[in-house]
Amino acid sequence: MQRLLFIAHRVPYPPDKGERVRALHEIQALAEQFRVTVAALAHSPEDRAAARELEPWSERVVTASAGGAVGLVRGAAGLLRGASVTEGYFRSRRLGRLLKHEAARRPFDVVLAYSSSSLPYALTVPAGARVADLVDADSAKWAAYAEASRWPRSWFYRREARGVRRLEQQALRHCDAVVLVSRAEADALGAGSDRVLPVGNGVDTETFRPQARPADAPPTLVFTGTMDYRPNVEGVRWFAEAIWPALRRERPDLRFVIVGRDPAPAVRRLAERPGIDVTGAVPDVRPYLAGSTLAVAPLLTARGIQNKVLEAMAMGRAVVASPAALEGLDVEPAVEVIEAQPPEAWQRQILDLLQNDARRQDVERAARRRVERDYTWSARLKPLVDLCTDLAGRPARAAGAEPDRDDGEAQASAAESARPEAAAS
Repeated sequence: MQRLLFIAHRVPYPPDKGERVRALHEIQALAEQFRVTVAALAHSPEDRAAARELEPWSERVVTASAGGAVGLVRGAAGLLRGASVTEGYFRSRRLGRLLKHEAARRPFDVVLAYSSSSLPYALTVPAGARVADLVDADSAKWAAYAEASRWPRSWFYRREARGVRRLEQQALRHCDAVVLVSRAEADALGAGSDRVLPVGNGVDTETFRPQARPADAPPTLVFTGTMDYRPNVEGVRWFAEAIWPALRRERPDLRFVIVGRDPAPAVRRLAERPGIDVTGAVPDVRPYLAGSTLAVAPLLTARGIQNKVLEAMAMGRAVVASPAALEGLDVEPAVEVIEAQPPEAWQRQILDLLQNDARRQDVERAARRRVERDYTWSARLKPLVDLCTDLAGRPARAAGAEPDRDDGEAQASAAESARPEAAAS
């Protein structure tokens, strides 16, 4: 089998947030065709331990410590030079040395950079072909933050958008193919090349299966997600302020449960409101989805494809979502999901679904059918596996497509590259 190097900016395990879920399933799918080496930055001792869980699908697992506070300082310095904080924060001299050593030991047929943060490593490793899975057009996300913020945050977000955009343009120039999670993300990047491939997210339909709701459970709305992520924070705050009070007046027994790790202070404060619970980190979101009457996704801004929507649909839950949360999903509104935008529409749709069991059950069944038909991970990732298989087998080339800057830390000397390093696996 041919060799593939998968580089991630974070250890893609456990699969408890969207970026890790996608990365883990990509590794599993690619491992069926390649001997995969996984390289990732470890941001904690727990990350190093979690990296060992990748061994069943990996020939080798290589980790290096992330920059931590030093990385933030390095990122800030990079921002002043016109680079991005993202690029500086995820830069590791040790990981660069490890990867060059791995390639010198035995060349890779394909190197895949997962997200723009990993791209500088991929551009310096000799390989037959290079692929960048940018996932989302992150520069567009930072630009949207700038538009919605006041100075000085707007200045920072604008600078970050420019720096990340520069990384994305490097991917388009120097990689054999660029992958994004949807055609909408490709459009946001302005990428019309035939080397740009949309590869959507899927859902594990065996893990996320319909479960009967407890008969004595109160009517419950659920939101799942990483709760220090700005779009999630904005979304649940807006829902709690603009929609929740009217719902509680109509249904005093209604509960709203916010499920997810690292809730920001603004999210924790929502638990002070009647009927709202904030769980923090949980070992498994499925019991909360199973115990809910409806899932909600009131995102005001969103990038890519929302795993939270697919997981709720897979568990046979009707989802009420904003247009932003549905962008990139091939679903039929009013049949498989319920779309709502102004607060009055949210209130009307939720109350109707709570009161109309037949309509809610129709949506639940249609949602499950859609994910079974179109959103299994094997179906979604087949184009990526086919792409990497087609690219593999080219003669290995030198790392001539360097980043457009003097990146001393990302590029080790030949002597350092040749020196054996201990790889955590």
